Amino acid sequence: AIATPVAPVASNATEPAFFKPVTQPELFNLLNLIRPWQMISDTKIRLGSDADGGYVMPSSSLRSNTVISIGIGNEVSFDNELARLGARVIQFDHTIDSTPSTLPGIEFNRLGWGALDEHPFVSLHSMVSMVDWTKARHPILKFDTEGAEWNCLVDARNEDLDRFEVLTGEFHDFQNLVNRPHFDQVMAVFIKLRTTHRVIHMHANNAGGMVMLGGIPFPRLLELTFMRKRSASFHGHSSEPIPGPLDRPNVPRLPELYLRAF
Repeated sequence: AIATPVAPVASNATEPAFFKPVTQPELFNLLNLIRPWQMISDTKIRLGSDADGGYVMPSSSLRSNTVISIGIGNEVSFDNELARLGARVIQFDHTIDSTPSTLPGIEFNRLGWGALDEHPFVSLHSMVSMVDWTKARHPILKFDTEGAEWNCLVDARNEDLDRFEVLTGEFHDFQNLVNRPHFDQVMAVFIKLRTTHRVIHMHANNAGGMVMLGGIPFPRLLELTFMRKRSASFHGHSSEPIPGPLDRPNVPRLPELYLRAF
């Protein structure tokens, strides 16, 4: 286990939430929300690069025909691998003019991910409206949005998230968890995702290093893969080491960050 949940510390109810310090028990409770689960209905595989841009997924993703990929930049190895397998990959990125991919099946939109539809941003609800869900098999939502994921996910509709068998992405700015508004938003996101999905894989991106928060070592950047609860069977929390055998350092010249002891 990454952390054992601890009962919250009592606080002054009249104290404004903004000024209420984030406690160590609260940090432990947040970690407990993202403890990886062991799947017993599927195995895991790696899709994409052997460095940054690759993600550990359930093997059912090899049969996916529907992928929404948010945040492209110049790294499309994950998208390309799924497109080669026959998936329709709908890309979103407002920071580049066009996709680096030349494969059929890739559809690029010069739009970013936003909580609302405000050009050049579109909400997840608008993105999912582009898909014929009667034909979607093993749908995937992948994102790497440099911190925008928190605002977008906290406002995303549960029914839109539940459409995806797998959610995978990079989660940023854990060093800011001592900031009460940021902590509350991160907690709200993971509570929301827990209603429909379970974490099945965790990897620390070694590009960000580690920070100490309330005496607890945290990576600045985490890669998490979530599996929809109704699409899999689970057997308790995973005992797999972090990093696991399918993980690769995001920055090959830097050592991996080991989380199992935490």
